[in-house]
Amino acid sequence: MNQYKHLKLQADEALLTVSLNRPQTLNAFTPDMMDDLSALCDELQENQTTRVVIFNGVGKSFSSGVDLNLFMQLLSEWTPDDLRAMIRRWQETFNKIEALPQITIAAVNGVCLGMAVEMIVTCDFRISSSRATFGLPEVKYGILPDLGGITRVTRLVGPAWAKEIILRGRNVSAMEALRVGLVNRVADPGDMPGIARNWAQQFAKLPFKALSHSKKLINATFDVQLAQALKAAEYAQLQLIGSEEFGAAAAQMMLERLGETPE
Repeated sequence: MNQYKHLKLQADEALLTVSLNRPQTLNAFTPDMMDDLSALCDELQENQTTRVVIFNGVGKSFSSGVDLNLFMQLLSEWTPDDLRAMIRRWQETFNKIEALPQITIAAVNGVCLGMAVEMIVTCDFRISSSRATFGLPEVKYGILPDLGGITRVTRLVGPAWAKEIILRGRNVSAMEALRVGLVNRVADPGDMPGIARNWAQQFAKLPFKALSHSKKLINATFDVQLAQALKAAEYAQLQLIGSEEFGAAAAQMMLERLGETPE
């Protein structure tokens, strides 16, 4: 396997563990990290050894979502065409994770917010620490989850709970996520990594081609709907990021991060 700047890889026979590796920012996503994930997926498509992939985060959390400081800096430099290209590229990266022939398991601890939720719902299974917290807070900042999260979360939990999570923008506990179907299993923090690994080992023993083809057919039932939804999300997000509401919310957010209050 290749080496990646923002991903830590650990291969053990048919099992590959992929750890988001920016613990100083709670593994916040950057363009470079997304490029690493995209390249890894391309490599895994051709990999004849790996049968199961576990995604987790280095440190105390899975991921805090997009790196807001970097994102705001980039927004000040990008044109609308740059932003559109970025959205499409990141949508495609998460599509690649969903389309991997391997079984994918997200092992989630700590915070899992925004883009991180959009990532874990591309995985086949989600195993959560009892201390994990999930949330899609984008609407609070005048934007929306634009990388497939709206469609995939709705697919998992149904419209009523998708609206509860996305429109209210509130955080969801691990047990609540289990109750509504956002995750498959909740375990004590010390037990969660071992349970994820145990699931992975069980899948690694099953016929790979049967698993891969079955997964592909299950995903195919939603392919047309997802493609349409991604285009709609891209269009809506471009309108929202140019709005006064987003500008005001973003300014407020940056002041709060600096420990200041607006006059």
